[in-house]
Amino acid sequence: MMLIVLAGIFASNSLTVAVKSFNPPVLLGLYAPDYLGTQSVIDQQLRQIDKWAGKHHSLAGFFFDIEDSNPGYNIPVPLEQLRQNGYTAFINLKSTRSATQIAKGDVDSSLRKVAKAYAEWANRGEGRMAFLAPLQEMNIPGEAYSKDVKNFKLAYQRIQKIFKEAGVSPKAVRWVFAPNGWSESNDHRFENYYPGDERVDVVAFSSYNWGYCSNSIWKHWNTPKEVFESYIKRMRAMSASKPIFIAQTATTSSTQSGSHNNAKDQWLRDSYAYLAAMGVRGVLYFNINKECDWAFYSNSESKSAGYKDAIANSAFGYLSPAELAKKM
Repeated sequence: MMLIVLAGIFASNSLTVAVKSFNPPVLLGLYAPDYLGTQSVIDQQLRQIDKWAGKHHSLAGFFFDIEDSNPGYNIPVPLEQLRQNGYTAFINLKSTRSATQIAKGDVDSSLRKVAKAYAEWANRGEGRMAFLAPLQEMNIPGEAYSKDVKNFKLAYQRIQKIFKEAGVSPKAVRWVFAPNGWSESNDHRFENYYPGDERVDVVAFSSYNWGYCSNSIWKHWNTPKEVFESYIKRMRAMSASKPIFIAQTATTSSTQSGSHNNAKDQWLRDSYAYLAAMGVRGVLYFNINKECDWAFYSNSESKSAGYKDAIANSAFGYLSPAELAKKM
């Protein structure tokens, strides 16, 4: 995520969007604050939300370092735990290395361990599949691999090559291109980084409403249209044939006049209605209080009724891991 927002204004009135019937459904996803390899975390941070919200989320997002110390455990265990509980993993494959280092093979040994662990899990069959987003948000400052168009593409290809060599079937992975929507200059618009339709299964982007959060550099309340519309249109123009996911999104409750939960609730209602109407295929909410008060649900705090209202929309539905592997 990046501590930058686009200019916008706080709109207290509800956004009216006509939503059509969707088939297949728009998939719901969450990022949880804790390690998803344990049943207790899945129960408390995924299943409990499903029960409260009245809908089962299809996707569970997390971040995984290429040089993880124990991929033989930390790949198959959370992937299988999630699958057994009815979730498909959405993995942001991150790194503390530069794109140049990854592209020239400096982390190949670590990548082979990750790919081997993934292959061993996927090759158990029965439609095992996950979404993999290598080097997410590569087009903005903040990551070691940031802002290197040429070497990002080479690194993306190298990661795919190593997964293929490890025996990962194309049916067992959906490759995601996951930049930030925003960029600080035209040189780093996400289109410049796109590896090409032949290498990508899903296009996605991150975009947040930072509002007047203390960690926001440019303090403005951004409407759903401001947060999402231009990026969705650009992604559709970039690759008309690929499904679009919102790889990361969230909102603060901090408005110009202070913290207001009702403003957060309304933003959630408006945003999910807007995204459904815009035809995206999946939305993953960053349910973690990190830079701002992003979370809409936690055991120790009040729940955001706006999220529950938002996903009651009939456009949002559930696909099991097996169904998702067949249909996407």
